[in-house]
Amino acid sequence: MSKQRFIQIESKNALLELLKEGRDFERIYLASSAYRDEKTKEIVQIAGEKGIPIIRVSKKTLSRRLRASSSESMVGMMFSQNEWELDQLLKSIYKEHKIPFFLILDDIKYIQNIAAIMRTAFAVGVNGLITHPSDVSLVTDETIRISMGAAERIPIVEMNLFTAIKELKKNCIKIFGVHMDGKSYFDTDLKGPCAFVLGSEDTGISTGMLERVDERVSIPMREGIGSLNVSVSAGVLMYEKLRQEVS
Repeated sequence: MSKQRFIQIESKNALLELLKEGRDFERIYLASSAYRDEKTKEIVQIAGEKGIPIIRVSKKTLSRRLRASSSESMVGMMFSQNEWELDQLLKSIYKEHKIPFFLILDDIKYIQNIAAIMRTAFAVGVNGLITHPSDVSLVTDETIRISMGAAERIPIVEMNLFTAIKELKKNCIKIFGVHMDGKSYFDTDLKGPCAFVLGSEDTGISTGMLERVDERVSIPMREGIGSLNVSVSAGVLMYEKLRQEVS
């Protein structure tokens, strides 16, 4: 994995989920005037058991730290190491006897869409997200908050996407391109090792990526609707694969 990144967790829901998973927090700030609801009490209890310092500060001081919301009463400072090499991740998947299931993000631009995809992907059991190398990490305060912690919990691989597809195919993982000209997912066998390529919000899957997929799959639309939001499309297909696997 790569070097650590320091991330500020502002959502109590995400903070609690990550604490329960054993993630490493340096400290947690708590507003001295915070209402002691059950969630806050549970966070304080778990942090105490793990030896994570709880620093009590004034609401005004805490508000200065907040980036996404002015209403939160807790902020956790966490180390993130969520960056994987593809071969490392594949070894881990096979060791745990799981079916390889990936999402390949081909230039998806909006953080809200990326975070929504992360949340659904984690819920469904996707093994990892593959994306272009970038100076900006997908694991940020914002993606963790919107995804309710899933951004830190689902493995992320940053690499050349053409190379990624080549490596996945070597491992007999079928590549589906989500495209309006593809075969309806009603009639497509999604069982077994596979990856879905999801294109950008404005132009869809790039030509080079589309040329490399094994099969195109589409979601039927009623007249007058050209496409769904990319996070909605991803959710529909992820749950269709899950339905096929368990049926």
